[in-house]
Amino acid sequence: MIKILKYFSFSIFLSFFIAIVLALIFVPEDREWIECSDEKDLYRYVYNGWKVDKVIKDYKGEYPQIYLSKNDKIKALNFGWRCYYLEGAELNFEKK
Repeated sequence: MIKILKYFSFSIFLSFFIAIVLALIFVPEDREWIECSDEKDLYRYVYNGWKVDKVIKDYKGEYPQIYLSKNDKIKALNFGWRCYYLEGAELNFEKK
């Protein structure tokens, strides 16, 4: 009886494991999220004459949003693991 219970519990565990692995392989990534800006983006803008105006960090002190300005344009770079697609890796504004 104990062997049957061990076999049954092992087969259930193995089935769940295989189901999770298959789901990770075949389920597409959430399109609501895109890659964020990185240090290369920040350096590129600074080297091209953009001035860092403000740095806003999230509630944990991670994943800053860095505001840059050049002439009448403002750019906000979003850092982090993933960014929501409506916000994007960077936001572009103009001073009026």
